[in-house]
Amino acid sequence: MKRTAPKRPAWRLADLLDFEALLASGDTVAERDRTVFVRDIRPRLKDVTEASRRSAGLRLWLAHRRETDQRPWPSQTWILMIGLLRWGLLLGSAAASVALVWGLCLGSGQRVHVVIFVGLTLVLPWASWVLFGLGRRIALARSHALPWLIRLAMRPLAQRAEARETHQRWLQALTDSRAPRRALVARAAGLMQWGGLGFSIGAVCAFLLTIMVFDVRFYWEATPDNEALMQTTVATLALPWAELWPAAVPDGSAIQASRLRPGTGQRPPDGEIAGAWWRFLVMALLVWGALPRLILIGLYSLRRRRALAGLDFQAPRHRTLWRQLAGVTRGAVADANADGALVLDVGGHGIDGEAVRGFLLRRLRVNPQATHRVSVLDADAEAAADAALADKPKHVVLMATDWALSPRQAARLHERVRSAIGRATPATWVIVGEAEGAPAPPAPEHLARWTAFIDNLRDPATEIAGYDPAA
Repeated sequence: MKRTAPKRPAWRLADLLDFEALLASGDTVAERDRTVFVRDIRPRLKDVTEASRRSAGLRLWLAHRRETDQRPWPSQTWILMIGLLRWGLLLGSAAASVALVWGLCLGSGQRVHVVIFVGLTLVLPWASWVLFGLGRRIALARSHALPWLIRLAMRPLAQRAEARETHQRWLQALTDSRAPRRALVARAAGLMQWGGLGFSIGAVCAFLLTIMVFDVRFYWEATPDNEALMQTTVATLALPWAELWPAAVPDGSAIQASRLRPGTGQRPPDGEIAGAWWRFLVMALLVWGALPRLILIGLYSLRRRRALAGLDFQAPRHRTLWRQLAGVTRGAVADANADGALVLDVGGHGIDGEAVRGFLLRRLRVNPQATHRVSVLDADAEAAADAALADKPKHVVLMATDWALSPRQAARLHERVRSAIGRATPATWVIVGEAEGAPAPPAPEHLARWTAFIDNLRDPATEIAGYDPAA
């Protein structure tokens, strides 16, 4: 029986907190980590695209560190605080709705004005949610501030953090790119929906308990003659269940009989008319109150998972960690007949792929084939390079001298290459020094500048390596 590979775990916000705390601790990568990566993690990344490879690999590495490091991880407190917030919002909102419903049902001689009841238990909560969302969007349109619910959940973590740097790293990680910000907003919005769900469930429970204990009557009143509007509103709200439960839909005669006119001494009707109204109100609370909240909770959960699936880990600290773990390697082991790489001599300094073949084979696992000059004052050479890029090579190696970094020109060249080969094809900048006319390792300060430049491109399929003839 063929064994299937275990499924790669997905990222959660709790995982992101653990990951950044691990990075902030300073002691992140040991020799055993590199061994585990080569032996256990890299084989599970063969079928992963370049855009997702770093995210999947770092998540597997985090799982390995959790298994081997017995320490109090921040995710444990985070999950506890999120759970407490969820239950606090659920139960607190339920208690508020219970008090509201009992006040509406028992505070006026056990007579319920159905318009006011629907307005306070359905319309007002949804209107408040819409206005709050619009206000939040306007207030945070140009800000990367964390949602207040998330700040509340993070407060105990900040107090328990071993160092201030860890807390600052969390804030940076959760706000420095779009994916974690979207996940945070979705998490906060989902938590708010638990409050709305608790409000609806509490209102239903309190209302059912009231009508079982007391003789509650239902009525409505209005100065203009708007029975037609009332009938239309009731029929519209009852559309989802009208065919399934007709007894929960007050008809025209019931609506007319329930209208109270001043000065007549009329009492709200009982019997079947009252029964139709309470069944209608219960269904309205469930269908238009609780059900949409459940749907929104599911949608926000899906949005959060999709946002976290888009984590690219392209920040310099993440790319540095990835180099320490994986080195600079191809995303997949290609077939032998597709193992060639196009080499571009950036600036035309005479760095030929054949001169560094051993390094490219051992370090990048690619076989240099044709070499073309780019960023030179030679139209024929540029045209030849463009033609070679148009052939869609499996890998592109850009050879550049260590001292020749011009960020603007290098960025233009990078975009030129990417527009020709696409965003998924691996591209590696190899920085080369010179010693007595031969390729040599780059100067450390020059390599650091090149590395910062490449990292700031935030291109998941682009890496950098310093030439080392001994590698």
